[in-house]
Amino acid sequence: MKRQTRLALALWSVVVLGLASNARADSWDEVLAAARKEGSVVAVLGGSASRNYRPIFKHFEGKFGIRTVVSTGGGSKQADRLLAERRAGKSEVDVIMAGGTTAVTRLVPNGVLDPIAPVLFLPDVVNPSHWFKGRHLYSDPEEKFVLAFSGTADTAPIVVRFNTEKLPIEEAGKIDSMWQFLDKRFAGQIAALPPTIAGAGGTYFVAMVHPDLGEKYLRRFYDPELKVTFTEDFRQIADGVAKGKFAVAMFVGSAGRDIDNLSKKGLPVANFTSVLKGRRLKERPVVGGSGASNNIMVATRRPHPNATKLFINWFLSQEGQTAMQTMSDRIPDQTFRVDVTERGKVRKSDMRQPGVEYLTLEHDPAIQKRRVADMKRAEDLYLQVQRR
Repeated sequence: MKRQTRLALALWSVVVLGLASNARADSWDEVLAAARKEGSVVAVLGGSASRNYRPIFKHFEGKFGIRTVVSTGGGSKQADRLLAERRAGKSEVDVIMAGGTTAVTRLVPNGVLDPIAPVLFLPDVVNPSHWFKGRHLYSDPEEKFVLAFSGTADTAPIVVRFNTEKLPIEEAGKIDSMWQFLDKRFAGQIAALPPTIAGAGGTYFVAMVHPDLGEKYLRRFYDPELKVTFTEDFRQIADGVAKGKFAVAMFVGSAGRDIDNLSKKGLPVANFTSVLKGRRLKERPVVGGSGASNNIMVATRRPHPNATKLFINWFLSQEGQTAMQTMSDRIPDQTFRVDVTERGKVRKSDMRQPGVEYLTLEHDPAIQKRRVADMKRAEDLYLQVQRR
């Protein structure tokens, strides 16, 4: 009798799972039909997403016949817009791509975001085996609101760009520790964004929580003796490094991509990670993406829920992430999907290497719970040291 009962339960499970599978497959057509009735999807993109993903939205629009309305700009200004709309009782946005700092410090506390897991329904997307580390990575401590879909594998835990005439490539290749960039030889030769502005927070956060760097490293970096030029002007940083006013650019957020583009135009600049060619530094390597081009979110009270669901699931699918890597305007980070084989525009030096154990500091929930406090400490330390 027990054997028959177990057999019946097993058969019941097969039938139920089969029906669930069919329902899930059929739901794609239902979501697509409902999305087409809604007619459009509205997305707000922060800085690095603005520079990269317009072609992805246009591709989605052409593929599914659903109009995409895309607002681009800096993360801080986009957050201002979203919060202003909420105060006015409006809900005009469906999809948000913003930096982790903006999301955690402004969007989540003000109730702008819904949990994203209920929006995910494609088995291709839901299955954790398709993703790096065998799970979905998040940029918020609750692992609910800010899904991280891409990131850079950094042999150097702080991304550095440099002028190849001021710091020859052969010489840069001999550097084996991030601490060497704090030597007196680089005094007055470094440009950086201050930690007090949007766009720089994620990089300083990684340095603050990295077990081989931490507060001691930032205190030395901020020290007036190093004479770092802190500026909010992205163009000043990129042009300054390209023209040799600065030898090194550190903690520059998405301004680093601008420098990379100048390299393509033949100007004497390089990415320190590419010079290393996979060689390990003394500090442990990291994988992470805290920028607007790495995170995706869904807004509360979104006006086009089905179009949102369609876009999110397509974008996070193997096809969508392949499009992200191949169609982006500039240089995208590598997807966290492990089944995307077309590298596209992703730099080889930014890709994860087999057999390397990377720290995922920006996506560790225990560390994320300290994000606001650690970011505040990084800012306070900067203000304290600079006022001396």
